[in-house]
Amino acid sequence: MCVPLCTFETMKFYATALLLVLMLFSCKEETKVTVNPRNATDTLQVNFDENKKGNIALTPAAVTAIEGWESFPELQAHIAALDTVRIQYLRVNGEDWISTASLAQSKVNDSLVNNAMRSRLTVLFTKMNTTIQEASKLEVDTVSYYKEATELYNAFQNLKLQINLKFQKSIEELLEQYEVEADSLSAVRDSTQVRKDSLLRANRVPVN
Repeated sequence: MCVPLCTFETMKFYATALLLVLMLFSCKEETKVTVNPRNATDTLQVNFDENKKGNIALTPAAVTAIEGWESFPELQAHIAALDTVRIQYLRVNGEDWISTASLAQSKVNDSLVNNAMRSRLTVLFTKMNTTIQEASKLEVDTVSYYKEATELYNAFQNLKLQINLKFQKSIEELLEQYEVEADSLSAVRDSTQVRKDSLLRANRVPVN
């Protein structure tokens, strides 16, 4: 009777051990499934690569000319914040950013933009999309994300350059402005001299 009993107890022991091992592996598998890969990248900010261009400031003439371009200020704010917001923020608000780029491209008067500017707007819209796509991946490739973000930033600088070029004054316009200012200055000078002569005559001072 001892042998069957021992065998039963042994089998019971191994069965229990096997069950514990299976439960342990099951817990490990469940743990792997619940880990969110985005946790490793959600708090990261853009690290522009070496191809980043310098900031191009709009000229006063360009700023005045595009005052009616409703979506441009918001687009400019997005690009300015590009290297300060975290990947999670960009993923959550990405649709708004894409919408802004789309409106900047479509809701603008034809008289305000030329073909060169429209081409830059198309590139910018494309880069906005690809940047948001990279930020929205389950496993973000930071190298690709930084590259797309840098190209988006550069696309906006190229757009501003074209805006400046469109609204810069030609040589003829600058010469005309100079002549007008020179004539105005001459008129002021002549007027001042006339008043001075009148004052001298009033005080009976000889006038040359």
